[in-house]
Amino acid sequence: MRHRFATAAMAVALLLAGQAGAIVESKTGTEYPDSITVATAGGDQVLVATGAALREKSMLKIDIYTIASWVASGTELGADRAAAIWTLEAPKRLRMDLRRSFSREKLIGAFREVIEKNYADQSAISTDLATFEGYFTRDAESGDVILFTYLPGQGLTTDLNGETRGVIANPTFVEALWSVWFGPQPVDDGMKAKLSGTER
Repeated sequence: MRHRFATAAMAVALLLAGQAGAIVESKTGTEYPDSITVATAGGDQVLVATGAALREKSMLKIDIYTIASWVASGTELGADRAAAIWTLEAPKRLRMDLRRSFSREKLIGAFREVIEKNYADQSAISTDLATFEGYFTRDAESGDVILFTYLPGQGLTTDLNGETRGVIANPTFVEALWSVWFGPQPVDDGMKAKLSGTER
């Protein structure tokens, strides 16, 4: 009997250990670490997760991608967490995990469409937007992982499947990109709430 209790207790402990240190997108079960470390010019920086979300398309609820957000540890986001993350001038990261294949045109068009809604005047970002779109030279494939990492003073780095595609220094473009999920007119209000941690 004592052995059975000990075995059960160990199983519970292992289950809890597996759940610790992660945030989970509820529908797909996709897990992301609740903290990550990025290298900066001033040394390693710990970022903490603000939330994870799923992008779905159409009434058929087709899964397009999951996404997670991290910001510098110790960041005070205040009452309007989404707005704070959107304009945050501190280390931050977004990770997209694609769950469906689609054309390059649809991928870059999705970014451009939302940015245009939030930025009627794109004169400050038009060159950078063209540069950014040039990073994506092929159709998107299920399983692709896209990282956007912003480090003040160093710029925005875009990585595709572990390969750095380029760095954009313009902080205004960083805000424009983050507006896709955190701006006044995001791609999806539900995603905005989940990514900013105001809804689980």
